[in-house]
Amino acid sequence: MVTHQHKKLSGFTLIEVLLVVIIIGIMTTVGVGLVNSQSGERTLQNKAQQWQQLLTYLCQQSVLNNRPYGIEFAQQTAGVFVFEDFRWRELPRWSVVLAVDTLSWEVSLDGHTQPLETELSALPHLVCYSDGRINPFRLKLWLTQLPASAYELTSQSPFKISGHWHE
Repeated sequence: MVTHQHKKLSGFTLIEVLLVVIIIGIMTTVGVGLVNSQSGERTLQNKAQQWQQLLTYLCQQSVLNNRPYGIEFAQQTAGVFVFEDFRWRELPRWSVVLAVDTLSWEVSLDGHTQPLETELSALPHLVCYSDGRINPFRLKLWLTQLPASAYELTSQSPFKISGHWHE
C-alpha cells in the first residue's frame, strides 16, 4: 500500500504580497508629502549655514595669509575677493561654492540696507581683516521661490558670526 504524504507549502499568497506593496506605496506617498512640506525651510537653513561657514573660513584664511578677504553682493550674484597689491581681486573659483541661483539677499551695514548693483564692482560689503575681525553686518537670506521665510546672519562681535531665523 502506497501512502502519499502531502507537504503543506509555506509562503505568502499573491494577494498578501500585493497588499504589502500597496501599503508601502501609500506610506511612501504620505511620507514624501510630509518631507516636502518642510524642505524649503530646511534648504534655506542649510544654504545659510553654508554661507556662515564660508564667512568663518574666509576670516580664518585672512589670518593665515595675512591679507583681507571680502564678499561683495550684487542683485543676482556674489563674489569673493582678496586684497592684493593695493586692490581687490576677485577669486573666480569661489563662484561655484557660492551657489546663489536660488537665493536672494539683503545686506545691511551699520543698520543701513545697502543698495545692490546689477554687477560686481570689486568693493566687498563684508570684509574679513588680517587679524580675524569682520566688519559689522546683517545678511538676510531667503529662497527666491519662498520669500516668506528668511534666515539672518549677523556679526555678533568682531570675531563671531551667528545665524537665526528672521522674524
